[in-house]
Amino acid sequence: MLENKWGLRFVALILALFLFLSVNDVFALFGDNQFNQNDQTVIEDVPVKVIYDDKNLYLTGAPKTVNVKVSGPQSIVKKTESMRDFSVTLDLSNSKIGEYKKKFDVKGISDKLTYEVVPKVANVSLSEKIKETRQVEAEISNSRIATGYELIGKEVDPSQVTIIGGQDEIDKIAYVKATLKDSAKLTKTTSEDAEVNVFDSNLNKLDVSVKPAKVKVNIKIEPTSKTVSITPKKSGQLPDDLKLESLELSESEVKLFGKRSVLDGIGGLAIEVDLSKVTKDTVVKENIPLPKDVTSASPEQVEIKIDVSKK
Repeated sequence: MLENKWGLRFVALILALFLFLSVNDVFALFGDNQFNQNDQTVIEDVPVKVIYDDKNLYLTGAPKTVNVKVSGPQSIVKKTESMRDFSVTLDLSNSKIGEYKKKFDVKGISDKLTYEVVPKVANVSLSEKIKETRQVEAEISNSRIATGYELIGKEVDPSQVTIIGGQDEIDKIAYVKATLKDSAKLTKTTSEDAEVNVFDSNLNKLDVSVKPAKVKVNIKIEPTSKTVSITPKKSGQLPDDLKLESLELSESEVKLFGKRSVLDGIGGLAIEVDLSKVTKDTVVKENIPLPKDVTSASPEQVEIKIDVSKK
């Protein structure tokens, strides 16, 4: 019994040890693929930390990220790729105003690996930091306005932003625009957040910083309309014993709604009044006649006061 008991314990120990080594991939260290074979990979979009006098100088040309190509023992390459436990730095701490071609510094990477930063160097420029306040113009594409509606007004809040950059870039500023990103059709007054971009006279985006980077654009939208005059138009004949003294409309104008191209072609409207049924002073209601492609009118009806007298 005792011998069988210790035998079972020994087998259990061997199994436990085997499982431990398998889970921790220890066997792989002795395999030909890992022990002898090198591997390589490209680690993309590694952030770049730039060190310079950012209080007095403005930097342009430095990439925000780089790719790092690493090669070496496969296990270390895989670990480095997954952990990304290294940093890339562009050190301009002792640099003054001017243009520079600088290599990147990589820190924290295993000395068993060889590496290459892509791109190898950064072409950067340091210039005196300038701050200017500029007015922001909201840019709203006509394609955003739904058919039958029009842009009545737009306001930017805040209306001014601070632009920070080098003197050369500041001097090129021609437009400061709040650009809307949404593409939904606009059918009512609304507000949207917009990113502020700065352009030169050729609409090239300038390498400057903007504070705040986003503003709110208040957009006023109304149905497309046009106000036109209305006049009475007589039709039919009064009875022989009556004569017409006056025709008066309760409104002199009406607002029409529809496409702008249609509305622009309408100068005024005539409201037809049938006199053949009139026998005394009376007030009648008539609908506003809608021209083709006009969707509605306000008001929809008018009152017509008809005064007659005996001959």
